Amino acid sequence: MEMRIKYGSEAISLEIPLENFVRLIVPKEVKTKPDTLEELQRVMTNPQGPALDELVKSKSVLVMVEDHTRDEPHWELIHAVMPYLVDANFVQFIITTGSHVVDHPENQVIVGMIKQAAEDNGLKNYRIKINDCQNEDVVNLGTTSRGTPVIIDADAANHDVYVALADMKAHYFAGYSNALKDFLPGICAYETIEANHSMALDPNSTFGQHPYHPIPGRRNNPLADDMREAMEMITEDAKSFTLSVITNQGKLVWADAGELEPVISRGIEVLDEMTSFTVKPTSKIIVSPGGYPQDLSLYHAQRGLELTKNAVADGGEILFLAECRDGVAPPKAVENFYKKMLVPVGEIIESIKGKYNLYEHKAYKFAELLQRLSAIKMFTELDRETVESAHLIKVEDPQQVIDGWIAEDPNVKIIVLDKANKLAVYS
Repeated sequence: MEMRIKYGSEAISLEIPLENFVRLIVPKEVKTKPDTLEELQRVMTNPQGPALDELVKSKSVLVMVEDHTRDEPHWELIHAVMPYLVDANFVQFIITTGSHVVDHPENQVIVGMIKQAAEDNGLKNYRIKINDCQNEDVVNLGTTSRGTPVIIDADAANHDVYVALADMKAHYFAGYSNALKDFLPGICAYETIEANHSMALDPNSTFGQHPYHPIPGRRNNPLADDMREAMEMITEDAKSFTLSVITNQGKLVWADAGELEPVISRGIEVLDEMTSFTVKPTSKIIVSPGGYPQDLSLYHAQRGLELTKNAVADGGEILFLAECRDGVAPPKAVENFYKKMLVPVGEIIESIKGKYNLYEHKAYKFAELLQRLSAIKMFTELDRETVESAHLIKVEDPQQVIDGWIAEDPNVKIIVLDKANKLAVYS
Protein backbone atom coordinates (compact mmCIF):
# COMPACT_ATOMS: atom_id res chain seq x y z
CA MET A 1 0.00 0.00 0.00
CA GLU A 2 1.40 3.41 -0.99
CA MET A 3 0.68 6.60 0.96
CA ARG A 4 1.95 10.16 0.95
CA ILE A 5 2.88 11.61 4.34
CA LYS A 6 3.40 15.29 5.12
CA TYR A 7 7.00 16.44 5.54
CA GLY A 8 7.95 20.12 5.55
CA SER A 9 6.16 21.79 2.64
CA GLU A 10 6.05 18.57 0.66
CA ALA A 11 4.90 14.97 1.09
CA ILE A 12 6.94 11.78 0.91
CA SER A 13 5.77 8.43 -0.48
CA LEU A 14 5.94 5.32 1.69
CA GLU A 15 4.98 1.74 0.84
CA ILE A 16 3.75 -0.77 3.42
CA PRO A 17 2.46 -4.22 2.42
CA LEU A 18 -1.22 -4.65 3.28
CA GLU A 19 -0.46 -7.58 5.58
CA ASN A 20 1.75 -5.30 7.73
CA PHE A 21 -0.40 -2.19 7.58
CA VAL A 22 -2.83 -1.65 10.47
CA ARG A 23 -4.26 1.78 9.75
CA LEU A 24 -3.54 5.37 8.78
CA ILE A 25 -4.68 7.78 11.49
CA VAL A 26 -5.34 11.38 10.49
CA PRO A 27 -8.00 13.82 11.67
CA LYS A 28 -11.37 12.44 10.60
CA GLU A 29 -12.71 13.62 7.28
CA VAL A 30 -15.37 16.19 8.02
CA LYS A 31 -17.26 18.64 5.88
CA THR A 32 -15.35 21.89 5.48
CA LYS A 33 -16.72 25.36 4.89
CA PRO A 34 -16.42 26.52 1.26
CA ASP A 35 -15.69 30.14 2.21
CA THR A 36 -13.74 30.72 5.43
CA LEU A 37 -14.34 34.46 5.71
CA GLU A 38 -18.04 34.08 4.97
CA GLU A 39 -18.40 31.50 7.76
CA LEU A 40 -16.47 33.64 10.24
CA GLN A 41 -18.69 36.59 9.38
CA ARG A 42 -21.74 34.39 9.92
CA VAL A 43 -20.74 33.30 13.44
CA MET A 44 -19.79 36.87 14.33
CA THR A 45 -23.39 37.91 13.65
CA ASN A 46 -24.76 35.16 15.93
CA PRO A 47 -22.36 34.96 18.91
CA GLN A 48 -22.62 33.19 22.23
CA GLY A 49 -23.60 36.24 24.29
CA PRO A 50 -23.40 39.95 23.37
CA ALA A 51 -22.23 41.05 19.94
CA LEU A 52 -18.66 42.35 19.76
CA ASP A 53 -19.59 45.78 18.39
CA GLU A 54 -21.90 46.30 21.38
CA LEU A 55 -19.12 45.35 23.80
CA VAL A 56 -16.43 47.61 22.34
CA LYS A 57 -18.38 50.82 21.72
CA SER A 58 -16.43 53.72 23.29
CA LYS A 59 -14.18 51.22 25.08
CA SER A 60 -10.48 50.28 25.20
CA VAL A 61 -9.96 46.91 23.54
CA LEU A 62 -7.16 44.34 23.43
CA VAL A 63 -7.19 42.01 20.43
CA MET A 64 -4.92 38.98 20.78
CA VAL A 65 -3.73 37.49 17.48
CA GLU A 66 -1.87 34.18 17.54
CA ASP A 67 1.65 34.04 16.14
CA HIS A 68 3.22 32.45 13.08
CA THR A 69 3.51 28.99 14.68
CA ARG A 70 -0.28 28.56 14.52
CA ASP A 71 -1.58 26.88 11.39
CA GLU A 72 -4.73 28.97 11.09
CA PRO A 73 -6.43 31.45 8.71
CA HIS A 74 -4.87 34.60 10.18
CA TRP A 75 -6.03 36.87 7.35
CA GLU A 76 -9.67 35.80 7.60
CA LEU A 77 -9.74 35.93 11.42
CA ILE A 78 -8.37 39.47 11.44
CA HIS A 79 -10.69 40.67 8.69
CA ALA A 80 -13.73 39.07 10.34
CA VAL A 81 -13.36 41.00 13.60
CA MET A 82 -12.03 44.30 12.27
CA PRO A 83 -15.44 45.79 11.24
CA TYR A 84 -16.67 45.26 14.81
CA LEU A 85 -13.87 47.38 16.30
CA VAL A 86 -14.40 50.69 14.54
CA ASP A 87 -16.48 52.26 17.34
CA ALA A 88 -13.92 51.49 20.05
CA ASN A 89 -12.02 54.35 21.64
CA PHE A 90 -8.72 52.50 21.23
CA VAL A 91 -7.60 49.07 20.03
CA GLN A 92 -4.32 47.44 21.07
CA PHE A 93 -3.35 44.44 18.94
CA ILE A 94 -0.83 42.03 20.46
CA ILE A 95 0.60 39.02 18.63
CA THR A 96 0.60 36.36 21.33
CA THR A 97 4.01 34.76 21.02
CA GLY A 98 4.21 33.54 24.61
CA SER A 99 7.81 32.34 24.77
CA HIS A 100 8.14 31.85 21.00
CA VAL A 101 10.44 33.81 18.68
CA VAL A 102 9.49 37.50 18.56
CA ASP A 103 11.29 38.80 15.46
CA HIS A 104 10.24 36.06 13.05
CA PRO A 105 9.51 37.25 9.48
CA GLU A 106 6.14 35.50 9.53
CA ASN A 107 5.11 37.52 12.57
CA GLN A 108 5.78 40.64 10.53
CA VAL A 109 3.49 39.26 7.84
CA ILE A 110 0.73 39.08 10.47
CA VAL A 111 1.49 42.68 11.48
CA GLY A 112 1.00 43.64 7.83
CA MET A 113 -2.36 41.84 7.74
CA ILE A 114 -3.55 43.84 10.76
CA LYS A 115 -2.47 47.15 9.21
CA GLN A 116 -4.19 46.34 5.93
CA ALA A 117 -7.43 45.28 7.62
CA ALA A 118 -7.40 48.40 9.81
CA GLU A 119 -6.95 50.59 6.72
CA ASP A 120 -9.70 48.75 4.83
CA ASN A 121 -12.15 49.34 7.69
CA GLY A 122 -11.15 52.87 8.62
CA LEU A 123 -9.80 51.96 12.06
CA LYS A 124 -7.61 54.87 13.17
CA ASN A 125 -6.76 54.73 16.87
CA TYR A 126 -4.82 51.49 17.25
CA ARG A 127 -1.38 50.07 17.96
CA ILE A 128 0.27 46.74 17.16
CA LYS A 129 2.79 44.93 19.32
CA ILE A 130 4.49 41.54 19.26
CA ASN A 131 4.67 40.09 22.77
CA ASP A 132 8.19 39.67 24.14
CA CYS A 133 8.15 37.60 27.33
CA GLN A 134 11.52 39.14 28.33
CA ASN A 135 10.17 42.69 28.10
CA GLU A 136 10.59 44.57 31.39
CA ASP A 137 7.57 46.85 30.84
CA VAL A 138 5.10 44.60 32.65
CA VAL A 139 2.28 44.62 35.19
CA ASN A 140 2.07 42.13 38.08
CA LEU A 141 -1.53 41.17 38.83
CA GLY A 142 -0.81 38.84 41.75
CA THR A 143 -0.63 35.04 41.91
CA THR A 144 -3.01 32.21 41.09
CA SER A 145 -4.10 29.70 43.73
CA ARG A 146 -1.32 27.40 42.47
CA GLY A 147 1.32 30.09 42.99
CA THR A 148 1.80 31.28 39.41
CA PRO A 149 2.67 35.01 39.29
CA VAL A 150 0.42 36.64 36.69
CA ILE A 151 2.76 39.12 35.02
CA ILE A 152 1.66 40.51 31.67
CA ASP A 153 2.86 43.00 29.10
CA ALA A 154 1.92 46.47 30.33
CA ASP A 155 0.13 47.21 27.05
CA ALA A 156 -2.14 44.20 27.70
CA ALA A 157 -3.38 45.52 31.04
CA ASN A 158 -6.45 47.52 32.00
CA HIS A 159 -8.60 47.17 28.91
CA ASP A 160 -12.39 47.09 28.93
CA VAL A 161 -12.71 44.26 26.43
CA TYR A 162 -10.39 41.33 25.61
CA VAL A 163 -10.76 39.64 22.21
CA ALA A 164 -8.97 36.33 21.52
CA LEU A 165 -8.57 35.01 17.97
CA ALA A 166 -7.81 31.33 18.49
CA ASP A 167 -7.11 28.09 16.67
CA MET A 168 -8.20 24.96 18.54
CA LYS A 169 -6.55 21.53 18.56
CA ALA A 170 -5.44 18.87 21.02
CA HIS A 171 -2.50 19.93 23.18
CA TYR A 172 -0.28 17.43 24.94
CA PHE A 173 -0.16 19.21 28.32
CA ALA A 174 -2.69 22.08 28.15
CA GLY A 175 -5.43 19.62 27.14
CA TYR A 176 -6.49 21.69 24.15
CA SER A 177 -5.08 24.75 22.41
CA ASN A 178 -7.77 27.37 22.75
CA ALA A 179 -8.44 31.03 23.57
CA LEU A 180 -7.12 30.68 27.15
CA LYS A 181 -3.63 30.21 25.70
CA ASP A 182 -3.83 33.66 24.13
CA PHE A 183 -3.76 35.00 27.69
CA LEU A 184 -1.28 32.57 29.24
CA PRO A 185 1.28 32.08 27.79
CA GLY A 186 0.33 34.50 24.97
CA ILE A 187 0.71 37.92 26.62
CA CYS A 188 2.64 36.86 29.72
CA ALA A 189 6.15 37.32 31.02
CA TYR A 190 8.76 34.56 31.12
CA GLU A 191 8.36 34.07 34.87
CA THR A 192 4.63 33.44 34.50
CA ILE A 193 5.06 30.99 31.62
CA GLU A 194 7.76 29.11 33.50
CA ALA A 195 5.64 28.72 36.63
CA ASN A 196 2.61 27.57 34.68
CA HIS A 197 4.52 25.19 32.42
CA SER A 198 6.21 23.52 35.40
CA MET A 199 2.84 21.79 35.86
CA ALA A 200 3.44 19.96 32.57
CA LEU A 201 5.37 17.42 34.66
CA ASP A 202 2.10 16.53 36.44
CA PRO A 203 0.57 13.42 34.77
CA ASN A 204 -2.87 15.07 34.98
CA SER A 205 -1.68 17.87 32.69
CA THR A 206 -2.38 16.00 29.49
CA PHE A 207 -4.47 16.00 26.35
CA GLY A 208 -8.15 15.24 26.62
CA GLN A 209 -8.51 17.03 29.98
CA HIS A 210 -9.60 20.67 30.38
CA PRO A 211 -11.61 22.72 32.90
CA TYR A 212 -14.08 23.65 30.14
CA HIS A 213 -14.55 20.07 28.93
CA PRO A 214 -18.25 19.28 28.44
CA ILE A 215 -17.78 15.98 30.32
CA PRO A 216 -17.31 16.69 34.07
CA GLY A 217 -15.00 13.70 34.54
CA ARG A 218 -12.50 15.17 32.06
CA ARG A 219 -11.89 18.54 33.69
CA ASN A 220 -8.90 17.72 35.90
CA ASN A 221 -5.93 19.43 34.27
CA PRO A 222 -3.99 21.59 36.77
CA LEU A 223 -1.97 23.43 34.13
CA ALA A 224 -5.02 24.33 32.03
CA ASP A 225 -6.98 25.32 35.11
CA ASP A 226 -4.12 27.61 36.10
CA MET A 227 -4.45 29.23 32.66
CA ARG A 228 -8.18 29.70 33.28
CA GLU A 229 -7.53 31.37 36.61
CA ALA A 230 -4.88 33.66 35.13
CA MET A 231 -7.28 34.69 32.36
CA GLU A 232 -9.88 35.63 34.96
CA MET A 233 -7.30 37.72 36.83
CA ILE A 234 -6.23 39.49 33.63
CA THR A 235 -9.77 40.31 32.52
CA GLU A 236 -11.15 40.91 36.06
CA ASP A 237 -14.26 43.08 35.49
CA ALA A 238 -13.66 43.43 31.75
CA LYS A 239 -15.61 41.59 29.06
CA SER A 240 -14.01 38.81 27.03
CA PHE A 241 -14.85 37.54 23.55
CA THR A 242 -13.34 34.93 21.26
CA LEU A 243 -13.51 34.06 17.59
CA SER A 244 -12.29 30.47 17.53
CA VAL A 245 -11.71 28.02 14.68
CA ILE A 246 -10.83 24.42 13.95
CA THR A 247 -9.13 23.68 10.64
CA ASN A 248 -8.11 20.58 8.70
CA GLN A 249 -5.60 20.69 5.85
CA GLY A 250 -5.97 24.45 5.64
CA LYS A 251 -9.76 24.29 5.36
CA LEU A 252 -12.18 25.59 7.98
CA VAL A 253 -14.10 22.85 9.77
CA TRP A 254 -15.79 24.77 12.57
CA ALA A 255 -16.02 28.28 13.96
CA ASP A 256 -17.84 29.97 16.79
CA ALA A 257 -17.75 33.36 18.46
CA GLY A 258 -18.71 34.92 21.77
CA GLU A 259 -18.07 34.26 25.44
CA LEU A 260 -15.03 32.09 26.13
CA GLU A 261 -16.39 29.15 28.10
CA PRO A 262 -19.29 28.10 25.83
CA VAL A 263 -17.21 28.59 22.67
CA ILE A 264 -14.23 26.62 24.00
CA SER A 265 -16.50 23.88 25.39
CA ARG A 266 -18.19 23.40 22.03
CA GLY A 267 -14.84 23.42 20.23
CA ILE A 268 -13.57 20.69 22.54
CA GLU A 269 -16.62 18.60 21.71
CA VAL A 270 -15.93 18.99 17.98
CA LEU A 271 -12.23 18.15 18.44
CA ASP A 272 -13.03 15.00 20.39
CA GLU A 273 -15.28 13.85 17.56
CA MET A 274 -12.73 14.74 14.90
CA THR A 275 -9.26 14.01 16.28
CA SER A 276 -9.60 11.43 19.10
CA PHE A 277 -8.71 7.80 18.38
CA THR A 278 -8.40 4.69 20.53
CA VAL A 279 -5.92 2.08 19.32
CA LYS A 280 -4.32 -1.20 20.31
CA PRO A 281 -0.59 -0.36 20.51
CA THR A 282 1.76 -1.92 17.97
CA SER A 283 5.52 -2.38 18.08
CA LYS A 284 6.17 -0.02 15.16
CA ILE A 285 4.57 3.32 14.32
CA ILE A 286 5.31 6.11 11.84
CA VAL A 287 4.63 9.68 13.00
CA SER A 288 4.55 12.95 11.06
CA PRO A 289 3.55 16.15 12.89
CA GLY A 290 1.84 17.28 9.68
CA GLY A 291 4.46 19.21 7.73
CA TYR A 292 5.35 22.88 8.03
CA PRO A 293 4.80 24.77 10.35
CA GLN A 294 4.05 21.80 12.61
CA ASP A 295 7.56 20.41 12.02
CA LEU A 296 9.45 23.71 11.77
CA SER A 297 11.79 22.60 14.61
CA LEU A 298 12.31 19.59 16.87
CA TYR A 299 10.76 21.66 19.65
CA HIS A 300 7.50 22.05 17.69
CA ALA A 301 7.50 18.61 16.09
CA GLN A 302 7.73 16.83 19.44
CA ARG A 303 4.06 17.60 20.09
CA GLY A 304 3.17 14.98 17.50
CA LEU A 305 5.10 12.33 19.40
CA GLU A 306 3.43 13.19 22.70
CA LEU A 307 -0.07 13.18 21.23
CA THR A 308 0.40 9.78 19.53
CA LYS A 309 2.81 7.92 21.84
CA ASN A 310 0.00 5.70 23.17
CA ALA A 311 -0.05 3.96 19.77
CA VAL A 312 3.40 2.36 20.29
CA ALA A 313 3.97 -0.58 22.64
CA ASP A 314 6.71 -0.64 25.26
CA GLY A 315 9.99 -1.66 23.65
CA GLY A 316 8.76 -0.57 20.22
CA GLU A 317 10.12 1.86 17.66
CA ILE A 318 8.95 5.11 16.12
CA LEU A 319 9.89 6.37 12.67
CA PHE A 320 9.60 10.13 13.08
CA LEU A 321 9.30 12.33 9.96
CA ALA A 322 10.05 15.98 10.79
CA GLU A 323 11.92 18.41 8.53
CA CYS A 324 12.99 20.92 11.26
CA ARG A 325 14.01 23.69 8.86
CA ASP A 326 14.40 26.09 11.83
CA GLY A 327 16.71 23.74 13.72
CA VAL A 328 16.23 22.13 17.12
CA ALA A 329 14.33 24.92 18.86
CA PRO A 330 13.75 28.66 19.11
CA PRO A 331 16.95 30.27 20.50
CA LYS A 332 15.41 30.82 23.94
CA ALA A 333 14.58 27.12 24.28
CA VAL A 334 17.88 25.57 23.21
CA GLU A 335 19.53 25.65 26.63
CA ASN A 336 16.74 24.09 28.68
CA PHE A 337 15.32 21.81 25.99
CA TYR A 338 17.90 20.54 23.53
CA LYS A 339 21.02 20.85 25.68
CA LYS A 340 19.24 19.04 28.51
CA MET A 341 19.00 16.04 26.19
CA LEU A 342 22.75 15.72 25.67
CA VAL A 343 23.31 13.62 28.81
CA PRO A 344 22.27 10.00 29.46
CA VAL A 345 18.50 9.58 29.42
CA GLY A 346 18.22 8.72 33.11
CA GLU A 347 20.16 11.84 34.02
CA ILE A 348 17.75 14.01 32.01
CA ILE A 349 14.85 12.96 34.22
CA GLU A 350 16.79 13.30 37.48
CA SER A 351 18.10 16.75 36.54
CA ILE A 352 14.57 18.09 36.05
CA LYS A 353 13.08 16.72 39.26
CA GLY A 354 14.45 19.69 41.21
CA LYS A 355 13.76 23.32 40.33
CA TYR A 356 11.96 23.55 37.00
CA ASN A 357 13.22 25.86 34.26
CA LEU A 358 11.07 26.82 31.29
CA TYR A 359 11.22 24.35 28.36
CA GLU A 360 12.64 21.52 30.51
CA HIS A 361 9.30 19.69 30.39
CA LYS A 362 9.97 18.93 26.73
CA ALA A 363 13.29 17.24 27.51
CA TYR A 364 11.59 15.39 30.39
CA LYS A 365 8.80 14.10 28.11
CA PHE A 366 11.34 13.03 25.46
CA ALA A 367 13.36 11.15 28.08
CA GLU A 368 10.28 9.36 29.42
CA LEU A 369 9.39 8.20 25.91
CA LEU A 370 12.95 7.15 25.08
CA GLN A 371 13.13 5.09 28.26
CA ARG A 372 10.23 2.86 27.26
CA LEU A 373 11.15 2.44 23.56
CA SER A 374 13.98 0.65 21.78
CA ALA A 375 14.48 3.55 19.35
CA ILE A 376 13.14 6.72 17.77
CA LYS A 377 14.44 6.85 14.19
CA MET A 378 14.22 10.29 12.64
CA PHE A 379 14.08 11.38 9.01
CA THR A 380 14.97 15.08 9.10
CA GLU A 381 17.07 17.89 7.69
CA LEU A 382 18.92 18.15 11.01
CA ASP A 383 22.51 16.87 10.79
CA ARG A 384 23.43 13.47 12.20
CA GLU A 385 25.44 14.76 15.17
CA THR A 386 22.61 17.04 16.28
CA VAL A 387 20.07 14.22 16.07
CA GLU A 388 22.12 11.43 17.60
CA SER A 389 23.51 13.55 20.44
CA ALA A 390 19.90 13.75 21.63
CA HIS A 391 19.48 9.92 21.66
CA LEU A 392 17.57 9.78 18.37
CA ILE A 393 18.77 7.81 15.33
CA LYS A 394 19.05 9.73 12.06
CA VAL A 395 17.97 7.82 8.96
CA GLU A 396 18.51 8.81 5.35
CA ASP A 397 15.68 6.78 3.81
CA PRO A 398 12.42 6.14 5.71
CA GLN A 399 11.43 3.39 3.28
CA GLN A 400 14.54 1.45 4.24
CA VAL A 401 13.44 1.59 7.87
CA ILE A 402 10.06 0.11 6.97
CA ASP A 403 11.67 -2.57 4.80
CA GLY A 404 14.05 -3.39 7.66
CA TRP A 405 11.19 -3.80 10.12
CA ILE A 406 9.51 -6.26 7.76
CA ALA A 407 12.73 -8.16 7.03
CA GLU A 408 13.27 -8.56 10.78
CA ASP A 409 9.67 -9.66 11.41
CA PRO A 410 7.49 -10.48 8.39
CA ASN A 411 4.41 -10.31 10.63
CA VAL A 412 5.16 -6.85 12.05
CA LYS A 413 2.18 -4.51 12.34
CA ILE A 414 2.60 -0.81 11.56
CA ILE A 415 0.38 2.16 12.41
CA VAL A 416 0.89 5.41 10.48
CA LEU A 417 -0.08 8.75 12.06
CA ASP A 418 -0.06 11.89 9.92
CA LYS A 419 -0.92 15.44 11.05
CA ALA A 420 -0.05 14.13 14.50
CA ASN A 421 0.11 17.60 16.07
CA LYS A 422 -3.68 17.67 15.71
CA LEU A 423 -4.43 14.16 16.99
CA ALA A 424 -5.22 12.71 20.42
CA VAL A 425 -4.49 8.98 20.59
CA TYR A 426 -5.61 6.83 23.51
CA SER A 427 -4.72 3.18 24.12
